[in-house]
Amino acid sequence: MSKTSRKTLAVTGIVGGALLATGGGAAALAQHGSGVETASVARVSAAQPGQGQDRADIGTSNCSAEDFIASASAVQGRPGHFLVSFGNRSDKTCTINGGVPALAGLDMTNSPIEELPVDKISVPGAPEEFTLQPGGLVHTEIEAVSGPNAPDTYVVSGFQGSLPDMSQPQPIHVTGTDEVHLEVTGLRITSLVASPDALK
Repeated sequence: MSKTSRKTLAVTGIVGGALLATGGGAAALAQHGSGVETASVARVSAAQPGQGQDRADIGTSNCSAEDFIASASAVQGRPGHFLVSFGNRSDKTCTINGGVPALAGLDMTNSPIEELPVDKISVPGAPEEFTLQPGGLVHTEIEAVSGPNAPDTYVVSGFQGSLPDMSQPQPIHVTGTDEVHLEVTGLRITSLVASPDALK
């Protein structure tokens, strides 16, 4: 595992023209054979403020990790922030739990950095469940955290994650760059939401 010390956040290869909103997710779906590029998400019910952690007790999805593709794009004007979209690339309607996806930072060998802290952030009012038509998207945000003169800094070269009721992690494809290089002390990830606007 790659580990450095006393370094601040650095993002290499992510330029100012990085994609906004759902562009990355929609483009990824289009590249993988889905003819739908816009979200079709039904909000079932809202969580109470302070909730939004893993809700594995709500139910099990009728779909699997293979039915989804995950992509991320840098958020303009917010260094170290990535909008992540999970898209339904299957030909069926998928019901998935709300809550916070599982997340891991990857080192340069694409292995999870198990020592890297990951904080889960609840978004007030985030849905407890989603119904996604083929091509539908749900979103979360990753924040790369760094601190000046931090003793434990890790080099993150990518991400993997899984939806709350799915145990199989999958790569999160970062669009708009050929290389990810983040020097961080930890990561934060939010609850799933139907629209990126809920993350602002």
